Amino acid sequence: MNEIFNKIAAAILDVLPRNRAFKYTTLKIKRLKGNVGFTGYFVSDNGIRESLDIWNFALETDEIHKLYELTQSQPLQHKDWNRAKFTLYPDGKFDMEYIWDQELQDKVDKYNSSSE
Repeated sequence: MNEIFNKIAAAILDVLPRNRAFKYTTLKIKRLKGNVGFTGYFVSDNGIRESLDIWNFALETDEIHKLYELTQSQPLQHKDWNRAKFTLYPDGKFDMEYIWDQELQDKVDKYNSSSE
């Protein structure tokens, strides 16, 4: 998992504006079977929240699917999730939060059942 976390951090740092100090940056991940989406922001040293340049965000979505599989192989440590928040700090420390969004899953299930 550490290799994946390092790839996520590197991809975030690649889209941060150069020479801009930040307090922290957060990448929001949506992960569904066959689909991964990203949004995110950073908070500058002066406290202004700005969007990450997700259009130029270069992380293979397969890495998120691998992370999901790894977390599910350790059921006592991680619950099922379809969203996650990766928060990176300037010193390289990070937090990863795994989230189950039932409303999102209900929408996906409704869409899938209507297209059958």
